[in-house]
Amino acid sequence: MAQLKKWLVIVLSISVFLITITMVKNVYAGKPIISLNSPVSFPVDI
Repeated sequence: MAQLKKWLVIVLSISVFLITITMVKNVYAGKPIISLNSPVSFPVDI
């Protein structure tokens, strides 16, 4: 069980890291942070 929890934390960390990098790249490119035509669009206004 502890092993599973560890993997879950690792996977979540990587996901958050990747999402953050993508957002930062979009900001530097002058694009909106969340574009409507992206495969995963969160209903969040930033």
